[in-house]
Amino acid sequence: MNKIILLVALFSVNVSGYAKTCFDCSPFYWGISGSFGATKYNDAYAKDGGSFIGRLSLEVQYALNDLAHLGLESGIQNGNSMRLNIPKYDLDILGGEPVHVAIKPIFDVLGTLKLTPFDSGFFGYVKGGVAYRHLQVDRNEVNDVTQITPELQAGVGFGFTDNSYLFMGYQRMFGKAVNYQVNPILMKGHIENIPSQNSLLLGLSVLF
Repeated sequence: MNKIILLVALFSVNVSGYAKTCFDCSPFYWGISGSFGATKYNDAYAKDGGSFIGRLSLEVQYALNDLAHLGLESGIQNGNSMRLNIPKYDLDILGGEPVHVAIKPIFDVLGTLKLTPFDSGFFGYVKGGVAYRHLQVDRNEVNDVTQITPELQAGVGFGFTDNSYLFMGYQRMFGKAVNYQVNPILMKGHIENIPSQNSLLLGLSVLF
């Protein structure tokens, strides 16, 4: 009887150890990242385009090997309120008042690649995908704009534990010139595009 109990105990220890090892060796990693920094919008009046930025994202990574991880990330970040840089002549047609807009919170989906070329905690990363962006105008005679635009991020980081790391990177949300036009007959203004945006980010990621 004692031999049976001993065999069961040894079997339980081996199974639990095997399960832990398999979990630790899984090529998939889930993670959450938070970052903050500064951003600059094109086509903004004076210094209105400069703003602080905060970003939160969820990600899943697949370890191809010890040097390369592929992944998918989805995030949200705050927008900005600003005046557009529009020639005075065009503004005067609709009363001369500046066009105030609000860039609403931005949602994105990105493919990711993380490379660790050296046997150290340092790594580089690049991310690319699309962002859902919405520009809202505070005047009824000027239209709102919703667009899905390309996005690119690139940067470097350092892992200070097995499952957490700091990173610093550059983010660009591509856009085009606002191309504000006025119809003097209908007394309507038209915004064609959401301007591009450039940001610097500093953040922390934790993997599970």
